[in-house]
Amino acid sequence: MKKTAISTILLVSSIYASEGADIFNKICFICHGEHAEKSSLGVSKVIAGWKAEKIVEKLKAYKSGNLDQYGYGSMMRNRATKLTDEQMEAVAKYIESLGKPSK
Repeated sequence: MKKTAISTILLVSSIYASEGADIFNKICFICHGEHAEKSSLGVSKVIAGWKAEKIVEKLKAYKSGNLDQYGYGSMMRNRATKLTDEQMEAVAKYIESLGKPSK
């Protein structure tokens, strides 16, 4: 029974990670780089390795229109409004998994 439960958890985690990568590759990498290693348009902070909670917090603030960092508020809001809370969580965990970029 334990083996089945662990297998199910690993499968769900893998699907969740895959969804996060798909979302990132469709809407985030253009500005943030293939591994979230770039400063968007040379202005924003590099997001690789940020904690998932921080990323979700920022995405929700952009989605609600309460955040306009670096003048990217409307651009980020446009992208964030397309994401459900679950999708935000998935992409945030993916970005967190990328770790800090090497220098």
